[in-house]
Amino acid sequence: MSKKFSFADIAVNAFLLLLTLAAAVLLCLYLFRGKPDGGGIAENTEAHVIEPDTSVTETASAVTVTEASVAETTTVTAAPPAVGEYDPAFFDEAFFIGDSLSVGLINYEFLKPENVFAEAGITPSSVTKTKIDDMTVYQRVTEFAPRYICIMLGTNGLSYLKTEDMAEKLGDFIDELKKLCPEAKIVIASVPPVTKKHEEEKPEKMSAIVEYNERLGKLAEDKSIAFADAFALLRDETGYLGDDYAEHDGLHLKIHAYPVILGAIENAVTEFYGEQPVPSETAETTESSLTSVSETSSAAPVSEASAETTVPASSASSVSGETEAVPETVTENSGEPLIEETETLS
Repeated sequence: MSKKFSFADIAVNAFLLLLTLAAAVLLCLYLFRGKPDGGGIAENTEAHVIEPDTSVTETASAVTVTEASVAETTTVTAAPPAVGEYDPAFFDEAFFIGDSLSVGLINYEFLKPENVFAEAGITPSSVTKTKIDDMTVYQRVTEFAPRYICIMLGTNGLSYLKTEDMAEKLGDFIDELKKLCPEAKIVIASVPPVTKKHEEEKPEKMSAIVEYNERLGKLAEDKSIAFADAFALLRDETGYLGDDYAEHDGLHLKIHAYPVILGAIENAVTEFYGEQPVPSETAETTESSLTSVSETSSAAPVSEASAETTVPASSASSVSGETEAVPETVTENSGEPLIEETETLS
């Protein structure tokens, strides 16, 4: 008797056949591709390994080294001194030549009298003929034998002398100083500005000051000496002499102007002649100097101590409303035309 197959039996047998074929295929793949621990899969995996990103580490190290280098540079290289900072010891061997503006260096005790040859009324034309304590400037400078010679002259002649003539006279004076003191380092300081009120009421005009200072800068270049631009440091935002530095007459200087001038001179000498830079403790020293003399400032202001003087009514030159005779020593020794003897005193 023959066996009959149902539809269910056919389906089961077909499914079993498919499973057998699938198993055979998987077995073939396994045998032909090899085991995972020794075949090509392991090699391909090695090719995809991500190396550590050393570029970030190296960059960080470079930044660290750079920062260290900057720190070392900052430590070694001193910053330039601020305005108004100077080293008092620097000026022990300095000799100042000027007019009443430079007399303030003595009055406020920034320098000793033996370091300064200054008097009200001196100009580039009259400086060589003026005697102070019965000594000429050439006698004083030779006796002092300075390391630095600092000159700030010209304010008195601004109202009636040509700036070109004053610069020429100053140039001749510098030539003689070089002969007398060949080892000295010479520096010219620009003359300070005046206040706007002074310009409106007095004959000293800012245009003449600017023109003269430009000639001084050119003169320093021609003579191969240093030039200190104190004028630029004493101006305020309006371009005139700042209130912090100006005396009541708008021309003479308060105590706080002198550290600015001294700092400008020291920096000019340092840069031009290659002198040593200002020590870091200078600021404290300067502040101490100002404190020690501030008590005397009200009792002996520069404008009064420096004998502000006007000339006779025939002359237009004047510094203040108070008048007095031109110092006898200047008149006797000047040998200059009458206009030279009646110059504005500052």
